[in-house]
Amino acid sequence: MVPVPSGPGSAPASPAARPVSAPERAAEVSPRSAGSLSARPRSASAGLVGLLLRQARWGEMAARGFLEAGLARVLFYPTLLYTVFRGKVPGPVHVDWYHRIDPTVLLGALPLRSMTRRLVENENVRGVITMNEEYETRFLCNSSKEWKNVGVEQLRLSTVDMTGIPTLANLQKGVQFALKYQALGQSVYVHCKAGRSRSATMVAAYLIQVYNWTPEEAVSAITKIRSHIYIRPGQFEILKEFHKEITAGKAKETFASKT
Repeated sequence: MVPVPSGPGSAPASPAARPVSAPERAAEVSPRSAGSLSARPRSASAGLVGLLLRQARWGEMAARGFLEAGLARVLFYPTLLYTVFRGKVPGPVHVDWYHRIDPTVLLGALPLRSMTRRLVENENVRGVITMNEEYETRFLCNSSKEWKNVGVEQLRLSTVDMTGIPTLANLQKGVQFALKYQALGQSVYVHCKAGRSRSATMVAAYLIQVYNWTPEEAVSAITKIRSHIYIRPGQFEILKEFHKEITAGKAKETFASKT
């Protein structure tokens, strides 16, 4: 039988009427669809890698924090003995156990039980801000209940020794606590282990709030009274944050009073 040639009005032959080669099949996949198909595995793979990297960073930060806290515990008593030594020995290495910074705030090392009467009766201390973790004060200092029995309120704002940075929230809590006793005409004893870093950071925040000082001015004022303080870079950065918030808050109050 002779095939009938298709005329102009005839329907084209179906593609299925002839075999399709492998190269032609490949050509049927558009570049866009090929790209999306290949992108899916890469996208899933990238997400998995990102998740693993984040988990690794979190693990590293947790491990670092654990090591720093562990190191602080190991070195606590040796460094405390050094503080006691400097408080007892005369001469250029001697440092006083605490100093009065202004009519309200005293900055110092651990308030040992033997100091209780002196602080309450001679210094009019009615509030204590403890920047230590609990293990640091457990055997050497009054508990919160013991402070309460002599008419003193304790506020504990736990911060890791040596490397710890007080949080912005804790700086705000501590400052408000001190302001409460300032209004009553009473004193607050702010301390860590040696009265050098954690507690000095808290006192600097208090001075920034009360005297409208910059972090630099606050730290300089404390250093003139208690020369051996040491504000670490991270602690100074949190003071700058605190100062920024205080400045913004006072600007809003000024604006509100004028409108």
